[in-house]
Amino acid sequence: MKVKVFPLDESPGFWVYRTHTQGSNRLRKTLQTSGYDLTPEQCGVLVRLRELQGINQSQLGKRLFKDRHSINRILNLLEKRGYIERRADETDKRIYRIFLTGSGGSVSEELVPLLSDHLERMFAGLTEEDLLVMRRTLEHIIGNIEAEP
Repeated sequence: MKVKVFPLDESPGFWVYRTHTQGSNRLRKTLQTSGYDLTPEQCGVLVRLRELQGINQSQLGKRLFKDRHSINRILNLLEKRGYIERRADETDKRIYRIFLTGSGGSVSEELVPLLSDHLERMFAGLTEEDLLVMRRTLEHIIGNIEAEP
């Protein structure tokens, strides 16, 4: 398929970017008004760690599409606040595994309904089929991007 160059406001890439940016800004505001001193990125790390307790820092960064410096900065802030702890790997002391602390686990659990409500508002008016088609389309585009050298 030959794709023409669109004016920026009509570009599908810009729509994806705008959707992400506006959704992230809305989540930041929701977190603040709910009393959480967290960024959407920090929130994403806490929620991901609920699923992946003990993952190493490098793997966590890859799962969240964060470079080494970005994930380290986020983890440093979460560690400073007492939400996570790093433990040296038992077999390779160069590797640190990341765990939620008690307060990190509590906060991440509190975030679940807040995030669920955020997503419901974001996708209001869309059917399950709409969301499935959107996911398949985005996965296809991601596949195209990842296949490039």
